[in-house]
Amino acid sequence: MILTILISKLISRLLRFFGKGATTLPGRVALSMKYNILNRLCRGVNIICVTGTNGKTTTCALIEHALKKLEKSYFINKSGANMISGVATAFIMNCNIFGRCKKEYAILECDENSLPEISRYIDAKIIAVTNIFRDQLDRYGELDSALNSIVSGINNMPDALLVLNADCPITYSISEKCENKIYPFGVNANCLQSAVSESRFCPVCGGELVYKSRVYAQLGDFYCANCGYKRVFPELSISDISENEGVYSFIVNRPSASTLSSSLLGGIYNIYNFACAFAVLDLLGLYNSALLSDFSGAFGRMEHFKCGDKEILLLLVKNPVGFSNCISYASKLIGEYNYVFALNDNEADGCDVSWIWDTSFNALSGRGNKVFTVGRRSFDMALRLKYDGVSVFSSIDGEDYNSLIRIIREENRNFIVFANYTAMMNMRKFFIEAFGGKEFWE
Repeated sequence: MILTILISKLISRLLRFFGKGATTLPGRVALSMKYNILNRLCRGVNIICVTGTNGKTTTCALIEHALKKLEKSYFINKSGANMISGVATAFIMNCNIFGRCKKEYAILECDENSLPEISRYIDAKIIAVTNIFRDQLDRYGELDSALNSIVSGINNMPDALLVLNADCPITYSISEKCENKIYPFGVNANCLQSAVSESRFCPVCGGELVYKSRVYAQLGDFYCANCGYKRVFPELSISDISENEGVYSFIVNRPSASTLSSSLLGGIYNIYNFACAFAVLDLLGLYNSALLSDFSGAFGRMEHFKCGDKEILLLLVKNPVGFSNCISYASKLIGEYNYVFALNDNEADGCDVSWIWDTSFNALSGRGNKVFTVGRRSFDMALRLKYDGVSVFSSIDGEDYNSLIRIIREENRNFIVFANYTAMMNMRKFFIEAFGGKEFWE
């Protein structure tokens, strides 16, 4: 095993020397040389796995932010390399040549489709599931496929504490399929957001769900009149949400006490990420309501760049619910903005972009903003916007981000950029060179 670790570490150093991220290849090489190396590397580490469809990267970054402020010893697969090769790389970079990990905590973002494989080799202390929405159908299939993958992974780690979104009927149905101890979190609010609901039906019996209140999509206070399946009252909940000049204030309710906290991140969906992170910290005995108040975002998620006196806000969008939430958030921002929609169909995105037709763009129509599209499916995006009354000023064919940067520099407005995964990753390289910032692995 020593040789495997040495070779993998050397590959990482060489990649970094040449300015590459080194986030997956070292792990891929290590796994090819010793397929079960993670069994050894994870010993003695408190592992926190975060999985689900939306919010994984932000939730992991929130937990990292708290552990860093508390001066805890930890590592994270920070770049979002969330398949088994990325997880293996993260462990290899944080162990000595004998395979002993040098950190107390590991924060692992785990792709929901890769969790069954990853879980065969690690023993997590906590598994947090943010939500389950429809995502990249040509890669992951329908909701049942994502749910079954997560359940399979959890069943490989029966001693892990489960942090589940109590407001998501699909996510919380995991409690019916696993014997792990459950710590539910949720949001006590009735926001009536317009994001499309991914499922109207009970995941237990198939009956139609009824809602006493709804936060967004299928998240809310649900119950099934047919079988009695219903939202449980969360161990940790967020309530009394208010917003003032982009800052959210809210109450975090725990069995022991209720405390005031706040978030610099916009969008009600980020309140769920805060709730999930607070639940994990509570289980670790590290909860403090002030720990996350100065968190400003993860890469590509509410990430800000500066071009002179202009702001560029980069938002990751990769499925109908996430896109709808970002549109809702952007439509409420005060000030004058131009919009950019960046859409690719690379392998990591899924080649099927029909999901953009399940997102409503009506909130952006008739606002007098200039709208641009860019990416491999730039014209598909422009056509979709046209059907919701959003006029596109210009479409850039392909991933010509230099042309986009010229437009940003020439215009006298701030910009909001909506980008799916590879568009965001590829665009950031150009943005960092033009506007400054950190590489995604830093």
